[in-house]
Amino acid sequence: MRLKDFDVLRTSTLKNNMGELSMCKGKNDGKIVIHRYANRGKVQNWVENYEYIDKKNTSFLIPLTNKKAHEILDKLESGIPYSGIFIFYEDNNLTEEVDDREKSEEEHKFTSTGVKFWKHAEAMTSYKEGTGRTVVSTHISPEGACNLKCPYCSVTYRDTHSRLDLDVIKDYVIKLKTRGLKAVILTGGGEPTAYKYFNELVQWLKYDQKLSVALITNGTLAKRLEPKTLAAFSWVRVSINMFTNWETRIGDNFNTSDLNEECIVGCSMVYTVEHEMTKEIMTDRVKLLQKVSKIADRLNAKYIRLLPNCLLEQKHLIAQHKALDKTLQQVEDNRFFHQYKVHGTPKSHVCHQSYFRPYLSEEPHHETGIPGTVYPCDSVVLNDSYQHFAKEYQLCKPEDILEYLDKKIMPNFDPSERCKGCVFTENVDMLGDWVKGKIDKIEEYKNVELEHNEFI
Repeated sequence: MRLKDFDVLRTSTLKNNMGELSMCKGKNDGKIVIHRYANRGKVQNWVENYEYIDKKNTSFLIPLTNKKAHEILDKLESGIPYSGIFIFYEDNNLTEEVDDREKSEEEHKFTSTGVKFWKHAEAMTSYKEGTGRTVVSTHISPEGACNLKCPYCSVTYRDTHSRLDLDVIKDYVIKLKTRGLKAVILTGGGEPTAYKYFNELVQWLKYDQKLSVALITNGTLAKRLEPKTLAAFSWVRVSINMFTNWETRIGDNFNTSDLNEECIVGCSMVYTVEHEMTKEIMTDRVKLLQKVSKIADRLNAKYIRLLPNCLLEQKHLIAQHKALDKTLQQVEDNRFFHQYKVHGTPKSHVCHQSYFRPYLSEEPHHETGIPGTVYPCDSVVLNDSYQHFAKEYQLCKPEDILEYLDKKIMPNFDPSERCKGCVFTENVDMLGDWVKGKIDKIEEYKNVELEHNEFI
């Protein structure tokens, strides 16, 4: 899609001057679309639908009109974050009251709900006693570049040219192994399989370091993966995004026969209107999910996780959860499950979870300018809708990770004040209560069988 193929009818500036949003009309077909340009990374997106949610929580995707496009830019100029401007309601009386629902079996199996922490008595005890042997797993984003430009991407404003040096990753991992590291999740940032040394990295982690390895990928660059690499994964989660030829490109050349027998493949999809403009107009949610089912079939996926755009403000996020519940009632594929993620703010002044599963990003460190920074998690991009890893959340350089774990380096932020978009609030508060002696579930979970315990 090229901007020169459209007439620009109106332009508005994004929050903090991070870019601009333009209302455009196709020169040939007269189609109304919204174009976003992000200054940082020079990312461009095209969105062609808006969402309407009725009083029964039924969600409809509707092609943009001139009137609705103006209303969308009016919302942006009134201060509503980008993620919420495409949603309209029959009933505007939205609530921020969170449903007190139990986590599903699928959520406990395939997402981080906190229960797996109790399977690691040594790490939990070490944290309470302050002996520093607390690390169970880590997320690593080796690559900042991505071959897709999804409109709802949580790190749109990343530096898309940063990538980690392989020796930096190896040094970081070797240091964490001295503190109990059992598992590594390779994620983004950008698209991890685009990393030049991806095969070498995975094989080093699995076969040399004897660690469990998992992958979160958009599934479009599978031809880069060697059979020995595919055989190394404990699980693979493929993100489902809409773009030109998305149905064939996702999972194309992904040879599931090369995976080890115990590897679990799953899919994950963001339930949102903000999909990249395609040649087809997808306005039927159920038909869209039926197409996702076919991709999951091709990948031999065991589950399909659905969740709303976590960048949404709480009231919009809760409304999306209700609409998602309604849509799933019409879907017959029982592999689909709904992950109920909402924003919270930890009560603790310390991000306890960061000592168990730190996140190594390819983002340059503010002191050195060299790619490689440790953050408490990957959800800090949700705070204030940053959509990038802001400086205040940088914990340390990768080579200094042991000093952080030993609390010789302290964080520069207070989660109870600065993490209002946290989706791991329950985990952080649970760990805080453990340290204070208010909760202890080690014995309760001692003999409970959980999937992939090492990936907390």
